[in-house]
Formats: sequence, C-alpha cells, structure tokens
Amino acid sequence: MHLTDAANVMTPAYLAILSKGYSVRLQNGLMLAERGGNSFAADGPVPLLGLIAMSEVRGEGWQATDEEIEQFVVLFG
Repeated sequence: MHLTDAANVMTPAYLAILSKGYSVRLQNGLMLAERGGNSFAADGPVPLLGLIAMSEVRGEGWQATDEEIEQFVVLFG
C-alpha cells in the first residue's frame, strides 16, 4: 500500500475517526474529535487522525524526550 496526504484521503480519514467512536465537529476553524474524556484538535481529518494514533501508541506520556528530539533533529533537521 502507498498513501499520500492529499485531498482523496480526507474523507477516509474522517470515516476512520468516526469508526473509532469519536464525534467530530468544527470549532473556530479547527476540526475537533471527542470521545469520553479525550479531545483532539487539528486543521483537518488527516492530522487529526494522526494525533489520535499518536495518543494510542504513546499514551499519556506522548511528549518526546530530549534524546528523542535530538535523534529527530539529526535525521530530519
């Protein structure tokens, strides 16, 4: 599979968010997804789904450590 962040993935990303049980709405120009006590906001459905996925993988400790930041900077500038 190969996917690129483009207009044709916006609706599937939105549908994926809904399938995870989130309600989605627009507020002040941002797309918000809410479920239980969790709330995520982003410019669109693809970055919104990314935030949800990051929280599922990294949990409450989602922030990067100094070492992780340094490794990221070395790789990507």
